[in-house]
Amino acid sequence: MSRPLDVVLCGYYGFGNLGDELMAEGLLALLKENGVPGKRVAVLSAPEGAPLKGPGATLVDRWNPAKVMSALRSGRTLLLGGGGLFQDSTSTRSCAYYWGVTRMARLAGCRPWAFGQSIGPLRRSTARFLARDALTLCRERVVRDKGSKELLESWGLESEVAPDPAFAMARGFPGGGDGDLLLVNIRPWGRGLPEATALAAALVRERSGLDLVGVALSDEDKALMADFKSRGVFNPSRIVRIRGIDEARELWPEAKAAMGMRFHFCLLSVLAGVPCLAVPYDPKVRSFAEEWDLPLWDGGEPPSFQQDPPRGPSLGEVAGTLEEVFRRTLEAMLTGE
Repeated sequence: MSRPLDVVLCGYYGFGNLGDELMAEGLLALLKENGVPGKRVAVLSAPEGAPLKGPGATLVDRWNPAKVMSALRSGRTLLLGGGGLFQDSTSTRSCAYYWGVTRMARLAGCRPWAFGQSIGPLRRSTARFLARDALTLCRERVVRDKGSKELLESWGLESEVAPDPAFAMARGFPGGGDGDLLLVNIRPWGRGLPEATALAAALVRERSGLDLVGVALSDEDKALMADFKSRGVFNPSRIVRIRGIDEARELWPEAKAAMGMRFHFCLLSVLAGVPCLAVPYDPKVRSFAEEWDLPLWDGGEPPSFQQDPPRGPSLGEVAGTLEEVFRRTLEAMLTGE
């Protein structure tokens, strides 16, 4: 019996984290380009947030098991769509949730696949079991860094590397690097790294003479930087909460340089051609920075302000690679009954 949905899209959507919403938008755009309109897609999302602007996709409450199972029974495939879904930096809850949805998909006859994943860190044996079991159930696995591919290979699982789904929006992103702003992103993390990043950013600002602007990709980023500002640890002229790609397109062209922790802050800087100092709080950020030859700061004296824009493959080539791998993978999932 035919099913009304081609894809049930599952990720950390609806929580107000710009990076995850960019991945959702990118994946929906890629699906549409490949003949899967929004009406044939359901997105598992937190009910308190609407992550997508008018895509035509059905939003399903990710916390309601009955509604999730109903969507999976209506879907041909479950797409685990991008980001660090399988990691236990804080707890095993993320691994447990996505493992559970993947297992539900199998029960519903909905074929799982993964695209744009960064796997790990996985420090707990329970998290490793859940991640491995869920990814073993996936018919196709596409990751966004070599470290994740190597981890899957150690588990005996084949995978392919492709750019982050947010690169689907690379074409037409306005260039920066000629403005007068130093954009700084700081996110909550342990071991004193956020405070150290704030102090290092102040040194970069003094050396560059630029206007420092705090850039929050989530509400928790904004609250943290506001707290630092109130305590005199961090002194931006303002803190900007970026909620969508359009706001990013307006801000980054005003920048001359950037320094940040979050993966997609660094990615947006690459899209705009803005020199970016990456703070590798997580292996995925380090891997991305190394791929694009971004300077890294992980403690100590920050390097001098650099005028060099990000280096790496052209954005057109990256977008083309992403589109080709996605097209091939989607075709394999929808034709492999």
